[in-house]
Amino acid sequence: MFVNKKVKQDRLDTCKSCSFYRNFLMLKKPKWEWGARCGKCKCFLDAKTTLTKEFYGECPLDKWKE
Repeated sequence: MFVNKKVKQDRLDTCKSCSFYRNFLMLKKPKWEWGARCGKCKCFLDAKTTLTKEFYGECPLDKWKE
């Protein structure tokens, strides 16, 4: 269900270099909108990068190696 820490960090690094990466932490938004999100699928990246493919842990642009 969950990937290891190295895979998660590799995925986050890939996301941070993507043009669809969005981070609303610095903006004054409601609490449920805080944090990094994918501009393509709108998922919260902290959660999505933790999940395996069987549990919808996939990049919509197919950029993740694992």
